[in-house]
Amino acid sequence: MLANGPQTGNIEIGGLMLCRAPVEMAEQRNNHYLKQANDWMQSVDSNFMRENDPRMPLFNDRRSEVRFGKR
Repeated sequence: MLANGPQTGNIEIGGLMLCRAPVEMAEQRNNHYLKQANDWMQSVDSNFMRENDPRMPLFNDRRSEVRFGKR
């Protein structure tokens, strides 16, 4: 907690200050970044599939698997 200056009483960690934000603003921010990520993936997919050739088809398989230990 800061003890002096104009930010007295605020919480600062590593140069970042904790603040309150309305739920609507947080949802709007989350929706913005979700849309941005979806747009990027759509762009990557369209660029990838543009190289598709019937003689050697490309597949858009989005699966990942993480395993720990022995099989």
